[in-house]
Amino acid sequence: MKRTLLEAKVSDVQKRKVPQKHYVYVIHVGWSDGTVNIIYRRYNQFFDLQCYLLDAFPVEAGAKHPTDRMIPFLPGKILFRRSQVYDVAAKRLTALDEYCRALIRLPSKISECSMILQFFEAVADDIQPPIAEQSKKTKGETISGPKLLEQYVAVADYKNNSNEELSMKAGVLVDVIEKRDTGWWFVYLDGEQGWVPGNYLMRDGWNPQQGESILSDSGKEQFITLRPYAAQRSDEISFEKGVLVTVLNRNLQGWWQISYNGLEGLAPATYLEKPTDNREKMNFLSSTYMHPTQLVTNVMEVSRYQLLVFDV
Repeated sequence: MKRTLLEAKVSDVQKRKVPQKHYVYVIHVGWSDGTVNIIYRRYNQFFDLQCYLLDAFPVEAGAKHPTDRMIPFLPGKILFRRSQVYDVAAKRLTALDEYCRALIRLPSKISECSMILQFFEAVADDIQPPIAEQSKKTKGETISGPKLLEQYVAVADYKNNSNEELSMKAGVLVDVIEKRDTGWWFVYLDGEQGWVPGNYLMRDGWNPQQGESILSDSGKEQFITLRPYAAQRSDEISFEKGVLVTVLNRNLQGWWQISYNGLEGLAPATYLEKPTDNREKMNFLSSTYMHPTQLVTNVMEVSRYQLLVFDV
């Protein structure tokens, strides 16, 4: 019978010098067969686990609807100087402890998946941690320092519509932790993390044609518009609420190439939603035409090319 996790508590941070200076988190792990282990994990191992879970369980990760997310958030990678490394590691301890506890409480299809079980399994270095005199690098081990997050400027105010989203003011700098092709980005701002529409953010000199293009396996897909959009540039396309459009190309910047009424152009991905099946598609369209009242939202129409000038 496969054993399962009962407890995972992050209790401390330790400094290691082999194969080079880094910090590990001390985790007490309890299993259903009565086994108790102490394991040591670096932050980048947590980060790799999180990336796997977000890809393996997109629905539970909130890829389609942020409000459906149940996979816990991981404290983001932070920009820091060398003298601040321990402080950053120590501040993450409580958040990582909460992260581990939340993983165990997830539905069994996630909490008992092979990646999570392997993460908490004791390995050789957990039983006998390397010492300074044994500086030989473990085969296959990679040592990566903190990665610098991309910084973007908010081109307009955004007010969060749920606890998972983050409010921001025009002109603020945010660190982007994660980008989803749904148009929602996970960002870090003033000590807080949350989702914001990617089309509210811009880097100076960004060209949407240079963004990473993502096509689904099935090629062109039909989506339903959640609200009307009025094109603000010649390469954008206008549409009404509740109409079917065809997505030709996706872009992580949150702007998708679509076709509608014989025209093609860019549209904000956050205005589009993919129906789960044909019945839902027909029900959505039927209710839309029977009740033509427009959705009331506080999301401003934002141009991809709105430029702001700031004093520095």
